[in-house]
Amino acid sequence: MEYVKGKPYFCFCDKKIKQYKYLERDIKCDVLIIGGGIDDAIANFYLSQKFDVAMVDKGRFGMACTSCATALLEYQLDDFVDELLKYMTKEDIVLAYSLGLNAIDKIQEFIKRYGNNCNFALRPTFLYSNSIFSAKKVKDEYFFRKNNGFECELLDKTNNFFPFPIKQGIFAKNGGCELNPYLFTKQMVENAKNQDKIFENTNITQIEKLTSHYIAITNYGERIICNKIVIATGFNWEVLGRDDLCKRYITYSVVTSPIKYFIWKDRALIHDATSPYHYLRTLPDGRLIFGGEDTIFKGKPIQEKKCNKIYDKLEKDLFKLLPEIKNTAKIDYKFCGCFGTTLNNLGLIGESKFDDNILLFISCGANGIINAVEGASVIEDILNKRFNPLAKLFSPKREV
Repeated sequence: MEYVKGKPYFCFCDKKIKQYKYLERDIKCDVLIIGGGIDDAIANFYLSQKFDVAMVDKGRFGMACTSCATALLEYQLDDFVDELLKYMTKEDIVLAYSLGLNAIDKIQEFIKRYGNNCNFALRPTFLYSNSIFSAKKVKDEYFFRKNNGFECELLDKTNNFFPFPIKQGIFAKNGGCELNPYLFTKQMVENAKNQDKIFENTNITQIEKLTSHYIAITNYGERIICNKIVIATGFNWEVLGRDDLCKRYITYSVVTSPIKYFIWKDRALIHDATSPYHYLRTLPDGRLIFGGEDTIFKGKPIQEKKCNKIYDKLEKDLFKLLPEIKNTAKIDYKFCGCFGTTLNNLGLIGESKFDDNILLFISCGANGIINAVEGASVIEDILNKRFNPLAKLFSPKREV
C-alpha cells in the first residue's frame, strides 16, 4: 500500500541515515520494535538505554510517512477546548498541553547533548482565525490557556503584527519548536545504545504467540524471539492484520523556492483555525512550507491527479495569504503522506486491545512527534510495571 507520494523536501539533504544491515540470523531480545520512522527512532533511543531492544524495518529508516512530516511542534492540540471536553476532562487537557511543553524541553535536552544536526529551533506559535465563525472559539481558547497558566497573548486587528489580516489570534512566545524530521530520526537512530540490534530491509510477516514469549518471523525465515513487541509502523498495520486502529487521512504540503528578505515575527509556527485548516512555517534555507487540505485515506493508492489539484489550491491559498511573495517565489516541492487522528488528538501508545504484550506506539494528529517523545515514558513504565499519569490519555483501549 502507498502511504507517501511526491517529492518530500526533508529527504533531499546531503546527510543520510547510515545504511544498516538486514537480519541474517535468529536473535533474541526483551523488546522488539517493528518500524523505522520517527516514532520508532524515538522509542528505540529511550528504551534501548534501559532494556534489551531490537528494532527492525522492512525498508529504509525515515523514508515513509516521516519524510512527509512538516515538524511544526506545538503544545496545543488539533481541536479547541470545547471539542476536547467531549472526550477529556479539563484536567486532562491541561495535562496534555503540559506534556507538549515537556516534550519540547526533552528535545532541546537531546540537542544539547548530541548536537544540533537537524535544524532544531525554538519558535513561538500562532493560532489564528480570519473567520467570524471561529474567531470566538479562538478567544475562548485563549482564556482557557491563560486561566490555566499557559503563557500567551491575544491578538486582533488592532495589535496584529503578522503580514496578513486576522480577526482573532493566540500568540504563544514559548509555544513550540521546529526541526527536520528526517535528520532528527537520523540522530535518534544513530545515537541509540543498541547499534548491533538495528536492522533495515527486514520485513516481519508473521508473529507467533507462544506460552511465555513471541516469535517474529521475517519474509526470509529469520526469527526474533522476544517477550514484548512494540508496533510502531506508522499507519501501515499489515503486520497486525488490522485496519481499524484510528481514522486515517492524507495531508498535503508545498515548499517554495528560497525567498530573500521576507519573514514574520520570530519565524512563528502558524496554524489557522478554519476548516480545512492550513499550517505554515519557515525553513532554514529561506523557503516556506505550507500545507493542509486533508482528505480521508481510503486504503487505496494515492491518485496523482487528485494530489495535483490540491497542490494547485495550496499554491493559490499561499499566495493569497502572502501576496507580496507571489512574484518572487515558486513551488519547488510537492508531497503528501498519511497520518491518523483520534477523538482526543493524542496517539495510540500502550497495551493494545487484542494483547497486553503487544504494545502500540502510533503517534496521531498534528502533534505526532510530541506524542512520541512523551509516549516513550509510557512504554517504559509499562515495561517496568509502574503507573504513568499519561497512560490514560494515550491508551489504545480508550475510545478513539
